[in-house]
Amino acid sequence: MERFQKVNGDNNNPITKRFNCRNGCCDQHEWCRFWASAGECTANARWMIDNCQLACNTCQNGMN
Repeated sequence: MERFQKVNGDNNNPITKRFNCRNGCCDQHEWCRFWASAGECTANARWMIDNCQLACNTCQNGMN
């Protein structure tokens, strides 16, 4: 990980994999769309809004 960060010039931020991005708004997990379709945006709103913004249509600044 340290070597990857040095090569990519980012030593301060953890690397986060993003899925299903659109206009800078991303889901942080590959299962976000499935969970959203199962009602998790409401049932588990806090976690889903933090991690599945695109799937839950909660992107800021009109990015969804």
